[in-house]
Amino acid sequence: MFTDSAQKIQISDDSSIDYAGSKYLKSFKIGFETTWSAAIISLDDMLLEKIDKEDGIIRTEWIEGLSMKKARGVLTNKFMDDHWKERFRVIVSVSGNEMVSNVSVCAQIQEKRRGGSAAYRWERKRSTGMREGEILKRIEDVLCKRE
Repeated sequence: MFTDSAQKIQISDDSSIDYAGSKYLKSFKIGFETTWSAAIISLDDMLLEKIDKEDGIIRTEWIEGLSMKKARGVLTNKFMDDHWKERFRVIVSVSGNEMVSNVSVCAQIQEKRRGGSAAYRWERKRSTGMREGEILKRIEDVLCKRE
């Protein structure tokens, strides 16, 4: 019971690693420097909040959009396209040496309801893995073009 409450505290702390998120890993038979560059290039359409080559961490800014969920109500369903808000950020971790590198991608996703006091709170949501898979595919594509 104590560990459950400790996990809940960590999950609600935005600076901690997202336990509710999913993490995808891939190894490449390519050195760290090349893989690091490919990771930066693959994220070129996103604003980057943190780039720490020494620790091998790249973190994007929060990217906001609309959720697939809609507000439930007779008026909102009939007259308005009232979607919840959703935001996500991606954390890419690159490690390795001159011969082999490992890349892990973790997406943190949050959702916010429309209206009322809930409109001011972002709630964590489990990732489907689509974003992580897309980022790993982008990195792989950049690396394939370099060969």
